[in-house]
Amino acid sequence: MSSPTQRDACWTAVGLLDSSGRNDLVQSELTALQNAGSNESVASGETLFAQGDRVTGIACLIQGTVAIHRSHGKEHSTLLRLLDSGSMLGLDGVFGSGTHANSAVALTECSVCWIEPEALCELMAKSPAVIRKVLGRLAFDLEASDEARVNVVHLQVRARLAAMLLALRDRHGTVDESGNLVIRLPLSRRDMASAIGTRPESLSRAIRALENDRVASFHGKRVVIRDLDDLLDEIEL
Repeated sequence: MSSPTQRDACWTAVGLLDSSGRNDLVQSELTALQNAGSNESVASGETLFAQGDRVTGIACLIQGTVAIHRSHGKEHSTLLRLLDSGSMLGLDGVFGSGTHANSAVALTECSVCWIEPEALCELMAKSPAVIRKVLGRLAFDLEASDEARVNVVHLQVRARLAAMLLALRDRHGTVDESGNLVIRLPLSRRDMASAIGTRPESLSRAIRALENDRVASFHGKRVVIRDLDDLLDEIEL
């Protein structure tokens, strides 16, 4: 069982509470939030839930990065998106079929708060403020999905790779002593290719092209970018 402080951190991370711990919820709603949910640490590589499983909890991601996969056939899987702290996983299943359409795997060590679907639905029935927050999360996820589809249709592989690096910059990027942006990739090359809708060999060609033009250099899962403007220019070409 998690403490009230831990649970408040959970609801603050996903936007149901602001940094003061209150937002526009009344006291009874705050109490309901504090009584719901339990915290769990998830190791890198562990599965939060699997495709086809019945939805038994909504995962609120406090810290870490999670990959959402969709399996098709026995040996093929597509990386749909990466989720970072502040995300709520499983909402589509709760308000849809009741089963998970995708699998969620921790790419880094994660801190997760689980809430029973019934508890969230009961709170939504009493609180328009919570309904707005949850609908906002669903709308944000839908917008991100639409943007990914547009990128696959209109951007070349090289530009899609640049867009992915920019998306990873905030959570996985640091600046070294020379002023270079250093991004530590939380996923494999195969997953990178899947995420941007291309083949691994096409991704390899895009990586070589960025390196040849000195936009970025790749060293395993470490990417060094000397000039951020050069990376931004890739998307605007």
